[in-house]
Amino acid sequence: MGQNRQSPEVSRIRRNIENYGDPYIIQASSEEVRVCTECGAIYSGQRWYLKLQADPEKLRSQPVHFTICPACRKIRDRSPGGIVNISGAFVQAHREDILNLIRNEGERAMAVNPLERIMDIDGLNSSVEVLTTNERLAQRIGRALHKAYCGEVTYRWSEDNKLARVSWQRD
Repeated sequence: MGQNRQSPEVSRIRRNIENYGDPYIIQASSEEVRVCTECGAIYSGQRWYLKLQADPEKLRSQPVHFTICPACRKIRDRSPGGIVNISGAFVQAHREDILNLIRNEGERAMAVNPLERIMDIDGLNSSVEVLTTNERLAQRIGRALHKAYCGEVTYRWSEDNKLARVSWQRD
């Protein structure tokens, strides 16, 4: 009595995804300032910022080192942290709306964390595959699709590396 059990058709979203080490994350001191030579993201205070979000005073007071941020390295290596597969007849009929929703989620995520990016969007008429730089953005896209268009969404995580596979389907 008193135990809450989810029905089998409900997929749980993984919340503890930060427990795994990401080999692309740079270990640098909190005083170090780095600038990505490809996208312009700025590392300061042990966090990455978009160029417009960084504190200009801190940038002036510290020596700047140039590097390539983890997101740009993942994009260059084609090493996704999330894969979103979107399929069904609904996709063909509402393709532009779905793609706009995906792009908007990518922009919102990047505004919070510049390392969360859409790497690639590829697909044919009735299916789309989205590659993301991390598993959190893949989950976010799955939730947004489900919230906007219902359908079925499933989440799967790799046991040995940081990879989330999200599948969304609606016929």
